[in-house]
Amino acid sequence: MTSSKQRHSGDTVTMAKLSTTYKDQLSSWLGGKKDFTLLYQATRDGCSAQAFHQKCDHKGATVSVCYNTAGYVFGGYTSVSWSSDGYWTSDQHAFLFKLQAANSFQPQQYPVKTANVQNTVYHNASYGPTFGGGHDLCPFTSTVYKLSNYFQGNASINPNHTYNMPGESAATFTGNNLQFTDVEVYQVTECVEPLKETTFGMLHDVKAKVLKSEPEMKSPPGNHVDILLPWRKLPEVKQKVLKSELETYAPPGKLNHVNILLLGTVGAGKTSYFNTINSIFKGRITSVARSGSAEHSLTTTYRLYRVKSAETGQPLKVWLCDTRGLEDVRNLDLTDLMVIIDGHLPDRFTFNPSVPVRPGVPGYKKNPTLDDRIHCIAFVVDSTAIDVFPDKVLQTFKAVQHRVNVQGLPQVVLLTKVDKACEVVNKDMSQLFLSAAIRGLVEKTAELFGLPRSHVYPVKNYEDELVLDDNVTLPALTSLVQMTRFADDFLNDCQDLDDD
Repeated sequence: MTSSKQRHSGDTVTMAKLSTTYKDQLSSWLGGKKDFTLLYQATRDGCSAQAFHQKCDHKGATVSVCYNTAGYVFGGYTSVSWSSDGYWTSDQHAFLFKLQAANSFQPQQYPVKTANVQNTVYHNASYGPTFGGGHDLCPFTSTVYKLSNYFQGNASINPNHTYNMPGESAATFTGNNLQFTDVEVYQVTECVEPLKETTFGMLHDVKAKVLKSEPEMKSPPGNHVDILLPWRKLPEVKQKVLKSELETYAPPGKLNHVNILLLGTVGAGKTSYFNTINSIFKGRITSVARSGSAEHSLTTTYRLYRVKSAETGQPLKVWLCDTRGLEDVRNLDLTDLMVIIDGHLPDRFTFNPSVPVRPGVPGYKKNPTLDDRIHCIAFVVDSTAIDVFPDKVLQTFKAVQHRVNVQGLPQVVLLTKVDKACEVVNKDMSQLFLSAAIRGLVEKTAELFGLPRSHVYPVKNYEDELVLDDNVTLPALTSLVQMTRFADDFLNDCQDLDDD
């Protein structure tokens, strides 16, 4: 089956957004495993009817997918080829669908009404993908130009006209939102590759047998914890063992500690991640670092946070380094970020947003040691904002990756706010690694950053809780253990380790 790939257009990074979870759901509606080949993408090809028809006409069955800034993913399938002949076309196999609502995976399928099948799809050279005589779904006509990080739809969405969508409205189908972060069209074909006996494939086979023999176990619509075994296995050890590994950790050589840089957008939860780790080792909820939601970054200084264990009374030799949150408008300069990564800045260094850091400013370290440098970078990403990730921030991340890849510096992603990305996980954090929606977000994030999926860690920070919860603690603790191990691998590979 084809996979989503990153595409580069100038300085803009684009990628196919249809995750494996979404493809699997669409395949189930279409009656078997399908291949999805990206034909058209608004962010890549331009949001215009001309570009859509140029890319999609006469290509057979297609699925059109819209993504908006409210966290809704919806679209339509037609088995007949698009064209520009100006006629309505019948298609009894067509349907509309919703995959996601307000960042929560809520799959729903809406078939065409038999009485209105003659108006299934509209083939007009001036219209984008258009479904229904109402129109039930028409994201754009003519040409729409990008505003900030979205295209403002200029057509209409009137559910339940031609397609059977009882109870649906523009509010429930799209969140009353025509601000499209992207519109994509995929060619749909039969999967030509033989199914591999992967763990996930076998799980679906097992699940099918279980549901066939025990129909009462079938999940209700919208329940997306649909994997019988975890899609990621956590270490079969107790929290105490993981905590002990960090409490007894000593860096290689003569180093005193390892430095892990938390780099993320405003409100992604990087400072809250430190508070979470600190709470775990204190044995109670703490709030040492200032965190919260704000329009601009609450962090204005560079901080080197040390975590002290309540059990040993000693600080960990793993320091979490926090800096200003990145913004689409007020962004940190790449030079500033490399100054941090290379170890030139002291703890509590205050940034001047209008002036990049230069040698000679108070506190600047001209000759940093390996102890001063960053040994692992953790990109902190809000899981509910993957589809609306700011282009400018992504470009900054990519520029950082390009620079540190030369150094061999390890990189991971902390995927935060997973409880807000999945309704079932929100109700029960123990379902985190059983959630197909979270698995899909991990896959999408790994593709976006060009990292292995094993380097993406879904976590929930302590925000609402007054007491510690094992289901929140274990993923966070596991992520810190893995980052420490990666930093250790990096340091062992450093040629100048013994020089310090």
